[in-house]
Amino acid sequence: MHRLETGDVITFREVSGMDFVNGKQFEVTVESPYAFSIGDTRGPQYETYLTGGIATQIKLPRRISFESLESQLRTPSILPTDLQKMETAADLHLGFLALAKFREQFERMPNIRCANDAAKVIHLAGILNLTMKEPLAELNTALLQQLSFSAQGSFPPLACALGGVVAQEGLKAVTGKFSPLMQWLYLDSSEITTLLKDEEPSSYMPRGDRYDGLRACVGDTACERLASAHIFMVGCGAIGCEMLKNYALLGLGINGLISITDHDLIEKSNLNRQFLFRSQHIQKPKSVVAAFAAQEINPSVKITAQQMKVGPQTEQMYSDQFFSKQDIVINALDNVETRRYMDSRCVTNQKPLLDSGTLGAKGHIQVIVPHLTESYVSQQDPVEHDIPYCTVKSFPAVTEHTIQWARDKFESAFMMKPMIYNKFWSSHGSPESVIQKLKDGKNLENLSLLVKTVANQPTTWSSCCYLARRKFEKYFNHKARNLLHAFPLDTRLKDGTLFWQSPKRPPIPLLFDSKNSLHREFVAVTARLLAEVYNVKMNNQDLLPEKMEKVISEVEIASWQPSFKTIETDESVKRPDPSTTCIDDLQTVILLLEQAVQTGRLKSDVSSLKPVVFEKDSETNGHIDYIFTASNLRAVMYNIDAADRLKTKRIAGRIVPAIATTTAAVAGLASIELVKVLLQAPLETYKNCFLNLALPAFVYSEPAACSKTELSDGVYVTLWDRWEVKGHPDFTLSEFLQTVLAKHKLSVAMVVHGVKMVYVPVMPGHKKRLTQLMIKLIKVPPVQTYVDLTVSLEDTLGNEIAGPPIRYFFK
Repeated sequence: MHRLETGDVITFREVSGMDFVNGKQFEVTVESPYAFSIGDTRGPQYETYLTGGIATQIKLPRRISFESLESQLRTPSILPTDLQKMETAADLHLGFLALAKFREQFERMPNIRCANDAAKVIHLAGILNLTMKEPLAELNTALLQQLSFSAQGSFPPLACALGGVVAQEGLKAVTGKFSPLMQWLYLDSSEITTLLKDEEPSSYMPRGDRYDGLRACVGDTACERLASAHIFMVGCGAIGCEMLKNYALLGLGINGLISITDHDLIEKSNLNRQFLFRSQHIQKPKSVVAAFAAQEINPSVKITAQQMKVGPQTEQMYSDQFFSKQDIVINALDNVETRRYMDSRCVTNQKPLLDSGTLGAKGHIQVIVPHLTESYVSQQDPVEHDIPYCTVKSFPAVTEHTIQWARDKFESAFMMKPMIYNKFWSSHGSPESVIQKLKDGKNLENLSLLVKTVANQPTTWSSCCYLARRKFEKYFNHKARNLLHAFPLDTRLKDGTLFWQSPKRPPIPLLFDSKNSLHREFVAVTARLLAEVYNVKMNNQDLLPEKMEKVISEVEIASWQPSFKTIETDESVKRPDPSTTCIDDLQTVILLLEQAVQTGRLKSDVSSLKPVVFEKDSETNGHIDYIFTASNLRAVMYNIDAADRLKTKRIAGRIVPAIATTTAAVAGLASIELVKVLLQAPLETYKNCFLNLALPAFVYSEPAACSKTELSDGVYVTLWDRWEVKGHPDFTLSEFLQTVLAKHKLSVAMVVHGVKMVYVPVMPGHKKRLTQLMIKLIKVPPVQTYVDLTVSLEDTLGNEIAGPPIRYFFK
């Protein structure tokens, strides 16, 4: 799928045959999601197309003209956001103009809940409407009245969301990147006012505290509801920080409790988008620092911060009892797996869930409310595909492949292999005991890796440089020659097509050049990391170019010999487990180890290696330097565009693109929905949202209602339904089945607890279980009072149907 639109501009490269198109720009016409046209290519300059070619979209600068403010006041170009409230933006435009006129006339804003002032605002809006180029047929007086009532107020989440948009527009003006807003945008949360229509005017009046602005918008009853809320938020990263800021400004949990958890520590790369953190907080727990910062914003907020990872392993801490105390659960996560887990916990415990996320300028908000909406897993997430092993190892096609290869090499050479080496000796003891085990015919796990490590282990700085230089030859010369030896350039597949055609790119063996800075830097940083792993002393003077060149010039490089290893080309094959590699010639291994012991390279108390854990945020540890040089050398070898250091760091560090403006907008809109949930709003008032501040675009939609499944005549269930059966210590399986039949008119065909089959009639011996006690069939800790059972039901015709979970109480 090309994802282009008609009018987009592309350029070609690496087209064989029709060389004229390479480097030229063409405007496309989309034919289908998988095909597009660049126009007539029958001219004499267009030779016959042979093979290959890569098309890349080009973002060309575009000149945009804006109308003046004077003109736009009468003929506003308003960005539509909510298709269910198409006229609202136009009414708000008139409303804000009327507020400006009111302030001009009376030198103040309308008083809170003042009907006379509201009438004046509506009157002014009516007069202004007549001056519009396209007047509204009818004003929304209720909306204008609420606008007047709350003109002196402040609703923090709405201000936060709009602030994110405004900040992004400011960045666009400075950088010229992304498309600017054309020309008005109105965001509102007017649905909340419909939930508060029965409030007394006195409820909105100032009390002389920090919540007077909020109180003017939502009233005292809503403020008290927010204050007494119990909330559980998972994740304290970019969105989590913004959420906590909103909660502090809303006074959320000052009489209740905000529970937060995040198992991560603060990294340097977090600081540009997780604004509650500062440089002095690096390597401190995110949750603890975020809680402290939020309490600095509002000291009255009660927050308990934990560093636990949510999942099955922490269900004793985040138990059903814990969830039962929460009014709402907030996802501030960056991965699908934990989102799905939290969704399942909320469905089990029938708790509302707010999910949100960002990716660059894009963001989403999803509201999940028990018995009203579908859940997170009701919609299928896109499958996340890993890069095929053979692509990374032998056939890279894009920069991401070369960076992934370099990251894999780093992990293997400097972390995994040293860890396996250390574990081998801690498991098997001294070299003498290992040699004896081998003489007894035992083939020890990871023996192949041990042998290579012992044979190549550097002991001096010079030997680190020698090994690094040989790695250059292995990675960027011999590997390429082996590929071309196995698959010459004229190799053809069974169907007659060339093997080396897009996306496969034939490698070019690199010849080491000590004058080439990229070549030299790879050897230097590799030698430095090897010295760290093998505890070899060195200093910065050793890395000076003239010293490195002298050492490297002394390295003897073995001439290339063809390798007869099988080169994997099947994209479905997974990465092999190195621990499963076997060595056939144990006598050679024994001899090598005995020689190492005799020469002192292996001592009875084997020195541990120092595994290097990848750290992307340090500018001095050489980790990004290694991946930058290695990936770009591989890119040169395969004629792939090189990556700059920033891109290398982002991909190798698996940094999810995040912009503080998008995070602010998403957190603000999500917090508006949180207020609705706490006020127990009906389905039609909730808003899911997808936004893209780069365009900009906002797409609101009503959450999909949970679907109903008919189990039998008149018996319907949704994903939120859960049946309950109250038992007692002497309750038998037969009584359990009879209770379900009597209560729901459906027979139970199968009962499962977790992974245990409690009752499956067709299985041997299971019918004898009918007289057994439930408490013995389902063994649980004495403190546990209930279990959730999965059941399969049968209707009157004998058809098997999936039933809702049944919560069985032992007492």
